[in-house]
Amino acid sequence: MRKSAFIVLLICVLLLPSLVTHADVILEPENDFFEHNRNDVVYLDRRFTVNSPTGSISVKREPGSQREIATIDNDRTVYVQFSCLYNGDFWGIVTTNPSEQSDADYGWVKMDQLLVLYDYVAFQEDHIGQFYPYEGDYDEVKSASAVIVWPWPGAETPLWVAEDLDVDYFFVSYAYRDERGDEWGFISYLFGHRNIWINLSDPMNSDIDPFNPMPPPRPWVSETDHTDIGGANASRVNPWDHTFTIAIALVAALVVVTLVLIKLFWKPQKSDYGGDGNV
Repeated sequence: MRKSAFIVLLICVLLLPSLVTHADVILEPENDFFEHNRNDVVYLDRRFTVNSPTGSISVKREPGSQREIATIDNDRTVYVQFSCLYNGDFWGIVTTNPSEQSDADYGWVKMDQLLVLYDYVAFQEDHIGQFYPYEGDYDEVKSASAVIVWPWPGAETPLWVAEDLDVDYFFVSYAYRDERGDEWGFISYLFGHRNIWINLSDPMNSDIDPFNPMPPPRPWVSETDHTDIGGANASRVNPWDHTFTIAIALVAALVVVTLVLIKLFWKPQKSDYGGDGNV
């Protein structure tokens, strides 16, 4: 029973990135199609390499459009922040110039022309049956002046060094033990960074022989359910309008329930003088 409960909790943790698409800490792309359909897009947050049979992919202002706003050559790395399902095809939003994201425009590309790079999601897919609840007390982390942050256990190179670590400000969502016996902890958020791993057994060792080097990019399979937006008949209603309407309805319902309860349970107090209240 305990293991089943942990599996359910683990699935919730793995799906969490797709449930926070409207969080304030996530910078949303400036794109009309995204704005109009934000309630049907899925937060992806993964990197891909372009792999089109024509040698490049076509970037569209919106999924299904015939108008091309840019092209991106094969073997370029693109970051797909959000994806959507449009008339049966998966699309991802990217910048039109991956090397200059700060100045680039946003557009949509078909996901079947991309290969996903290995990352923490791929590691989860490969090893989910080996994860378990962390029951330690962070002894090794507490005694270290800093910890090495990794993209996944066994990667060729670490990401960076987290210094002046306060264990009160991070939480190990689940743990994994490698074949050498080292215990690793997955942390969903630390110092503004998401979805990272720390070697809990040897947190300051940056010379770990890579036992899980990055494999070649592979075809992407959606890890999250998508709602088919449906092309020309897609909803153009801002979801915040729905939120406001729902809030008004809830307030109105609360007022009605309150009035009913007052009518049922409130009784006027009788005069202390009895009779009709006249002196």
